[in-house]
Amino acid sequence: MTINQLLALLYPPGSAKSLTPDQEQIVRHPGGPGWVMAGPGSGKTEVLTVTVLRLLYVDGDPVQADRVPPESIFVTTFTEKAARNLEDRILNYRASLLLADPTLASVDVSKLRIGTLHGLANDLLQEFRAPNYQNVRLMDEFEQALFVREHMSLIKQKNPPVEIAFWQAFDWMFTPLKWPPATRSTKPPSRWNSTQALVSLLNRMVENRVSVAGLRAHGGQLQKLAELFDEYVLHLRNNYRCDFSQLQSRFLEFLSTPLGQSFRDGDGTAANPGIRWVLVDEYQDTNPMQEEIYFQLASRSPHNLLVVGDDDQAMYRFRGGSVECMVTFDQACQAFLGMPPAAVTRYSLVDNFRSHAGIVSFFNDYMAAFPLMGTAGARSPKPAIVARKVLPNSYPAIGRIEGASKEDLALQFAQTVADLVSSGKVNDPSECCLLLKSTKESPNNAGPYVAALRDLGLDVYNPRNKTFMDQDEVKGLLGAILAIVDPNRRYALDPANGGSVPRAEPKFRDACDALMAAHSDLRDYIQDARAAILAKPGAPFDANLQELAFHIMSREPFSSWQADPERRARFARLTNLLEAYSSTPVLDPATGLARPGVTRGFLRGSAHFPGEVFGAWLGSFYHLFLTYVVDAGMNDDEEDDVICPAGRVPVMTMHQSKGLEFPFVFVGHMGEGVKVGPSHHLETLFSAYPSNPARSFAHRPDGERAEMDMIRQYYVAYSRAEYALIFLGLKSHFTKHAVPCGPTKGWLRHRTQPL
Repeated sequence: MTINQLLALLYPPGSAKSLTPDQEQIVRHPGGPGWVMAGPGSGKTEVLTVTVLRLLYVDGDPVQADRVPPESIFVTTFTEKAARNLEDRILNYRASLLLADPTLASVDVSKLRIGTLHGLANDLLQEFRAPNYQNVRLMDEFEQALFVREHMSLIKQKNPPVEIAFWQAFDWMFTPLKWPPATRSTKPPSRWNSTQALVSLLNRMVENRVSVAGLRAHGGQLQKLAELFDEYVLHLRNNYRCDFSQLQSRFLEFLSTPLGQSFRDGDGTAANPGIRWVLVDEYQDTNPMQEEIYFQLASRSPHNLLVVGDDDQAMYRFRGGSVECMVTFDQACQAFLGMPPAAVTRYSLVDNFRSHAGIVSFFNDYMAAFPLMGTAGARSPKPAIVARKVLPNSYPAIGRIEGASKEDLALQFAQTVADLVSSGKVNDPSECCLLLKSTKESPNNAGPYVAALRDLGLDVYNPRNKTFMDQDEVKGLLGAILAIVDPNRRYALDPANGGSVPRAEPKFRDACDALMAAHSDLRDYIQDARAAILAKPGAPFDANLQELAFHIMSREPFSSWQADPERRARFARLTNLLEAYSSTPVLDPATGLARPGVTRGFLRGSAHFPGEVFGAWLGSFYHLFLTYVVDAGMNDDEEDDVICPAGRVPVMTMHQSKGLEFPFVFVGHMGEGVKVGPSHHLETLFSAYPSNPARSFAHRPDGERAEMDMIRQYYVAYSRAEYALIFLGLKSHFTKHAVPCGPTKGWLRHRTQPL
């Protein structure tokens, strides 16, 4: 089958869609490094889908002589949801192709390697039984934080002079709330705040490909950081644990072994053909560690590495993403492959099929208007986006709502949404999306907007409002556990334990007391459990922590609450956290290693205080588990396949909106200013110690990168709308602020129509 024949089958005459010339050019990419700049709404997922189909099914063609075995195609996406979407498209097209040519069924698409890089790395290390990844538990963020809190000498040994000296070198990791400036010379940060900062440092050292030897040679606190990194890696290996950053490191290490090279290059047999094509989606959010992995995978000539992304939509520096990987991809090809930049094939996808022409014109002008974004190396070379969606130009697609106060602004916004619904201009409230930098329902964030919507009878979908711990089912379940393991609050009320008991503990107790008063079944179970503990002082419980939670959840009202999808999702989230905590090993103080067969889920009665769980367990549960889940500001889990339930107005962060589209988009937080954060400081610090000096970034000043990040974040928000983009702000926001409203004062106000 030739490429022309494939395209004719996928897009027959009269088909509602087809590839544009620019898209088809990418699908026909002959090989070698390909650098695709894909603007918002330009159909990059369709291009990736058809490219994979071309590799699978085309042969005897001038561009492609033979079919590529599915196991030789390595495709990564930024999220699991995006991977499933890509797989679904491939399978749907495959069904159409099989109708035309049943012999194509011999191609086993289940052998395609499609997923996130983390997921693929984990699967391959297990599939090939990599020696550095045997019998390893992959820790999530919560488990990693627990592991660092329990194992790392800086945290657990409680040596204030050492801690203070170390953290003073990294004091920009802490907000004034997390480490008050007045105490920074006399008192170290709290255990959990220190833990979270150390986790960030350890992860970024891996993701930024930092030379540990370089840090060690520098001396001072950077030498101490290098020693802590070595200590952490040793603890991981001794305890058969791995985190997501180290997973990437171990995968890169695997690729340098004979076993890994055999996987990458093949062994000449049909069973192991090696990797021939690497396709990467959302490349603008890649970090230096991931970049090196991709070039290792594509090291076999002719280096078929096709990267797709848009540096204008890079949003994840705070998670370790380096937009510079996308902007300087041609330089990376020279550093890793020895190929001159001119040998890299460049493509641009500029046709926008999503938005009204006025919206496309606006976000083009917005990005181009900032002088900083026009400086050398700020952006990948690309033309402006072109609107292709056919819509009437008879209405203003760009509007603004000005409020005299936050409450007035919120009321006008809510009334606008209500009018759109009642007039039939939208079919459902879910077609009107509010985008904010933070959706926490506080007075300075989403709170006034959510209240105004609800006052007008409009329901809201806001899973990232950080109110997970305030939900009745969460408070009630945690309170019921506490009512059993610390029935008289002896541990909680002991002044000696005051620093390890969260201030939120009473609200959990109160929630449980209210439920017990209303539900005799729950009350009877808790009383029976207390009696069983009292009867066996010093003896193991009949149930571990997880089983205790499930026993509670089998009683009313928890059993009925599980019929509600949102409550059920919260139960799943909380029980997953309890499982992660329960599986955490208990350390032997003498060796620092895990005690065989003993985990934090194991429960035993106290010999000294009959009717309670033994004191060490209570202390751990209060200050490790409860303190973490309270302080972390938990969000609800989100349904991967549900953008927003029907009948509800979505309130989202700008990061959440990435890759999504809505008929009407309202953007708030127009009064924000540029803020330099820990991620900028970390990049600057670590850029002086690259593992590969041939591939290091000459970073701009922190303030410039922070401004560029904010411009990009709002560019993503501005490019989500299909029919109308509406800005929300106080009157002063449209006249006194530059970023994010525009490059100069009043820039946005002159380009929008008041509503």
